[in-house]
Amino acid sequence: MFSRKKRGKNKVLVIGLDGVPCRIISNFIKMGVMPYLGKLSQQGTMREMLSSIPPVSSVAWTTFFTGVNPGKHGIYGFMERKPDSYEIYFPNSTHIKSSTLWDILAQHDRRTVAINIPQTYPAQPLNGVLVSGFVALDLERGVYPSTVCQKLKDMDYRIDVNYQEAAEKKDEFFKDLFYTLDKRQEAILHFLKREDWDLFIAAFTGTDRLHHYFWHELTDTSSHYYPKFQEYYRRIDKIIKKIVSYIGKEVNLIIMADHGFTLLKQEIYPNTWLKDKGYLKLKKESPASIADIDPTSKAFILDPGRVFINLKGKMPEGTVEAGSEYEDFCQELTRGFLEVKGIDKVFRKEDLYSGDYLEQAPDLVLFSESRCDIKGSLSKDTISGKGKFSGMHTQHDALLYIRGLSSNRERVYLIDLAPTILDFLGLPIPSHIDGVSLLQNIKRG
Repeated sequence: MFSRKKRGKNKVLVIGLDGVPCRIISNFIKMGVMPYLGKLSQQGTMREMLSSIPPVSSVAWTTFFTGVNPGKHGIYGFMERKPDSYEIYFPNSTHIKSSTLWDILAQHDRRTVAINIPQTYPAQPLNGVLVSGFVALDLERGVYPSTVCQKLKDMDYRIDVNYQEAAEKKDEFFKDLFYTLDKRQEAILHFLKREDWDLFIAAFTGTDRLHHYFWHELTDTSSHYYPKFQEYYRRIDKIIKKIVSYIGKEVNLIIMADHGFTLLKQEIYPNTWLKDKGYLKLKKESPASIADIDPTSKAFILDPGRVFINLKGKMPEGTVEAGSEYEDFCQELTRGFLEVKGIDKVFRKEDLYSGDYLEQAPDLVLFSESRCDIKGSLSKDTISGKGKFSGMHTQHDALLYIRGLSSNRERVYLIDLAPTILDFLGLPIPSHIDGVSLLQNIKRG
């Protein structure tokens, strides 16, 4: 106990606010909606952080808790193509190829408690406690150790908000949103007070759900749901105050978001462009997935804007030869996609990723900086349209707050947080980690 108390200053608590942009927090602080975060902001650095590309939660959270790029951790989206097949699967924790923060801590006899962390289902053994977040399918398989499951059931803990019909049943959504938040608070405070830990990570994902369906309400102060939007953030502010007040001033504190958010102008369906050009052909009028593409196809796209070339030797029915034909086709697609309104950048996989799992990466990644959400739908007949969402993810403007530090680094990246946490804990940073500790460029305030 003495040795653990002695290293108390090396403890780290991370509060994750899924999909929360720095500017919304800054605005709510100015408006008096989040007075406690306003107080904290004067005790450290609060700034914008850059997320992963693509900035989707599966990729971003995995990048956060591994400190490596997708070329090393192997998660490129919410769905992937099975090797030697056109069938798809949904990657989970068993598909993560790199060690996690809690893996590294366990090697040094340090203990982690992680609550509601996306992309951790099914829960894997660790030195500590883990409660999986989105997309956990079953609470019993989403917790470790199994003994904590009954406690969560007793408190009526919720893995996620019921958001499938949020646009149609708004009042029911908000009722569930607030109830789930209350249960998240109860669980976090329970483990915070009763478990021994060196690293504690607690994430709130209701913010992401709220933003997807109700971002337009935030831009209209006369809206019926605008006050509810504010009230949700007021409650988060109060919960953060309870958490931080309990841990005291000695524990290192980080508040972060996995990506930013903005108003969605329109969705873009680049598979339609591929079909119009004759590069993508389908066996069915209403295809269920890429398993329904015709063998003569040269390319297809998976969410969000990941372009895969139907390459010979890599795809089961590849049509594009490796070498000059592949290179020419990549350049042809890049030129064509950049002419589509709303697609602002086209990255080659080598521009973004590196590592042993680079071959799993999409050949091209489409990127928008103009509030256009790039989708992988196969069945659309138009290039653009609008769905149920009013808000979309952004790579820029993800929230970052670190207590007691002031920043002099021009840009901060999500991938830098894992080595920063290890640095705070006084642990060596493994050589395979891509991020760079912010303590190398941030001075104590």
